[in-house]
Amino acid sequence: MNPFLTVLAKECTDNIRDYRSLFSSLSVALLGPLLIVGLLIFVLDKTLRDFEEPIAFTLMGADHAPNLVAYLRANNTRIDQREPVEDPSTLIKSGEAEIILVIQPNYGERYTEGQQNQLVLFFDSSSYSSGRRNLTTLDQLIERYSDTIGMLRLRYGGIQPGLTGPIKTRKIDVSSPADRALMIFSSIPYLLVLVIFTGCFYLAIDATAGEKERGSLEPLLTQPISRFQLVLGKVIAASSFSLLNLTIFVISLYFALQLVPFERIGMSLELNLLQLLMIIAVTSPLTLFAASLLTVVSAFSKSYKEAQTYLSFVIIIPTLPLIITQIVGIEPSLGSMFVPSLGQAILTSQIIKGEAISYTHVLLSVGATLSMALLFLLQAIKMYQKEQFVK
Repeated sequence: MNPFLTVLAKECTDNIRDYRSLFSSLSVALLGPLLIVGLLIFVLDKTLRDFEEPIAFTLMGADHAPNLVAYLRANNTRIDQREPVEDPSTLIKSGEAEIILVIQPNYGERYTEGQQNQLVLFFDSSSYSSGRRNLTTLDQLIERYSDTIGMLRLRYGGIQPGLTGPIKTRKIDVSSPADRALMIFSSIPYLLVLVIFTGCFYLAIDATAGEKERGSLEPLLTQPISRFQLVLGKVIAASSFSLLNLTIFVISLYFALQLVPFERIGMSLELNLLQLLMIIAVTSPLTLFAASLLTVVSAFSKSYKEAQTYLSFVIIIPTLPLIITQIVGIEPSLGSMFVPSLGQAILTSQIIKGEAISYTHVLLSVGATLSMALLFLLQAIKMYQKEQFVK
């Protein structure tokens, strides 16, 4: 049997036998999509219920502004009408009310005279209840009512309302439903990178630092097998489990997304089989990059625990470009494709949005990532060739 295949089979078998490491590697791919979608469904459901429910608030002095009260009642509100009290804030502090709107006794008189009226809103800004949403919506309703009254007064006085507001902005949202859905799932590329690295994390440590610690690496180095075949077998084995992790995550995410009611919020995210295959294809070179990088770092370590400590920091490095992208925003370009993880993240976002991707970008991303993987692989082989490597 080919020595390379022997090493590959040995590493894969050892990893499968280590149930704890295998479960740790696959847990993110299996449970990650379910947790993400479950949390998203919960948040969307609560948000939709909040917006569908009437705006609840307490009203004092309703008799002073019957037209305003009628307008508020006609706009999906639930009003708890009460007699005025000396200090309305005590009702909020005691929990009897969340928002209190107070209409002053002289409201009608000032309205008739064409003077400006002042309504008073009592609320607690430190509260995390639905009162915040109610406050914002109620404030908008009152502002719209005020604008309507202002325009009527101008027309009554023979003045065109446009004179006081000569410019008005009309906003047109050109984003597609898929674009809006991607805003929610902008973390998917970040998770893909995390899944790829966790997929080979434990195998890369155990195949080098773990065998060093157990003393099983030295006998392996005495076998009639070249260092190239030995290291390549270990890297390909780690990469294979990383690719398996990636595939499971993408498939799990696809089925989990079917449970999200995107249509209820004016969004859509329809991934077909071709898109899933494209996501796996453009991100799969990153599995070799991850396996090679983690193998090199593990080779520097003398024990399993030491390697685990180093790799806990190293695994953050590929996610840094994605975090920067989230903050400043980076458009697809030739330069961005040369950065491993960043190129894959940009291409994945384009695929999810249903945009046409540039084959030049794909080739550059794949080529750059595989080139970096090759450099790390050669470095690992060089380290394995040193006499003091197992010491």
